[in-house]
Amino acid sequence: MSPIFQQKKLRMKATLKYLVVLILVLLVTIFQDYLHSRYNAYSFYASESILFNMFWILILPVALIFHRAFAKNAMLARIHVLWAKRIIFILLASFLHILLFAGMVHVVSALFYGHTFSFLANLNYTIAQDLYKYLLIYSVLALVLLRKENFKAEERAKINYLDQLIVDSGRSKNVIKTEEIYYIRAEVPYVAIHTSEKKYLQTTTLKSILEQLPPEKFVRVHKSTIINLNKVVSYKSRLNGDYDIRLSNEQELRLSRNYVENFRQRFTSHQSS
Repeated sequence: MSPIFQQKKLRMKATLKYLVVLILVLLVTIFQDYLHSRYNAYSFYASESILFNMFWILILPVALIFHRAFAKNAMLARIHVLWAKRIIFILLASFLHILLFAGMVHVVSALFYGHTFSFLANLNYTIAQDLYKYLLIYSVLALVLLRKENFKAEERAKINYLDQLIVDSGRSKNVIKTEEIYYIRAEVPYVAIHTSEKKYLQTTTLKSILEQLPPEKFVRVHKSTIINLNKVVSYKSRLNGDYDIRLSNEQELRLSRNYVENFRQRFTSHQSS
């Protein structure tokens, strides 16, 4: 089973579990509203109960938006203090969720209900009555999603990345150990795998081949190039945002400015390991 298939399978299982839990939570909260109406002797309206419990639906999308933002946004990625990162995540996610929920209730009620619930009234009510719920929910999610980098490394290590590739060479097939690879470059419509002895052309993509290689050893340095960090000797600036990387076989490759930050982090981590 390939690493990319394993990752997709895990994501599908996690999504299915979330949907099951979400449905159960919605049913429980609606039933709770019904019991509360009976206890306090007021009319129960299932449509309104469903509408105001729709805030549960927004939890996963909002959490994933900020999880991705903390991974991809350069300013947020520079925050290395874990507790500070979690506090910012909790506050931003709660604020966005409250705004989206108030807007969603206003729009849905205007379209499908006889009475339109005011955006500002719902916003004020949510902050006054339910703010603690949002802070509590996103506190738990911050603990789960924003973890130490060494824990993430342990999780990545569980995926069976390839330590060798089987490549075509004419009518024969050759086995190449990944440690023998210096770099991999796109040569449309092929991908060229460069070793000290030979260049092998394969009909695949850089993205698919990178997903199969150990991430602690291989990193993308250009939209058309992947390098083996074990083969990097040095890198120097071109004074225009780009860099030149020198490999142990004296080959020089371009490091694009779009990949500089990621390369530096991975190279530093690799050197210290």
